[in-house]
Amino acid sequence: MNKKDPWTETLGFTDLATDEREEKLEAIKQLIRDLPERHPEVFEDESISAGDYQRELKDAIFSLGGVLRQEHGADNEDTVEDIFLDPAEDQGYLSYTNQSGGERIDFKGRLDSNETFAMDVKGGEGQSIGHLLVPNNSDFLTVWSERKARNTKSPSGRLNEVINRIVRWGFNHDEDVALMVIRDPPAGARTNEGDVIPDIIVFPKQFPSPENPEPEMRSLDDLRFAEILYEILIGESSLDVEEIQKHIWFHEMTLSEEYVEKDIYNAYNNEIRLGTRNIDYSRISDVV
Repeated sequence: MNKKDPWTETLGFTDLATDEREEKLEAIKQLIRDLPERHPEVFEDESISAGDYQRELKDAIFSLGGVLRQEHGADNEDTVEDIFLDPAEDQGYLSYTNQSGGERIDFKGRLDSNETFAMDVKGGEGQSIGHLLVPNNSDFLTVWSERKARNTKSPSGRLNEVINRIVRWGFNHDEDVALMVIRDPPAGARTNEGDVIPDIIVFPKQFPSPENPEPEMRSLDDLRFAEILYEILIGESSLDVEEIQKHIWFHEMTLSEEYVEKDIYNAYNNEIRLGTRNIDYSRISDVV
């Protein structure tokens, strides 16, 4: 018997490289092509006939492809405003300013807990993180990664690919990243209603240093931002719910001799871990 994959079976991610997914894609294509023959009842309440559908199918698919490509290329900052920041502000959970056109960070704001935050939004690979400038009066920094690419297939690889860049940036620029939000429509888990469940990476209260080699970790009680995020995006604010804990990851870091040792584990099941490499601290500690 094949051993169940905890990433897909327990956490609900999609592995983009499986034979099962290829079979699903083929089934979807077959359904689109054969809809009039397989389900003629669909057209009983529609304004087009089965014949119209068959005649115009090819042009409709090409047109739809253009719409989807346009959505794929939409600005990530606009997406975050539309799905999270604006609804959260409307409901009184936070206030924020969009300063992406001026200062070198996308958003700054204040939660209903009176904590001030800075947030920058990146695409899947987070390549422009080096240009980030964090306001001095921020209580915490969040980086949001909006994943759209499909080049990395495995769930663990898709998480690690963006986390590692943020960690190195934090050390190189002497910035303590508090949280990372990874929203992954192509491969992330979804609710029963189809909403994408974002993953949140929780970092220590400070990045480790020779003066503080074993920094204290944040706990779930420290994560008001996460409560607001999940309330807005999936309608559930309790961080004790299994559906949410499956997508909270604690990223411990300690400085041991010349290496930063990292341990990334899942809040729901700490036996589910992200494989990650230690960092040679001597190679990054003098970078400014």
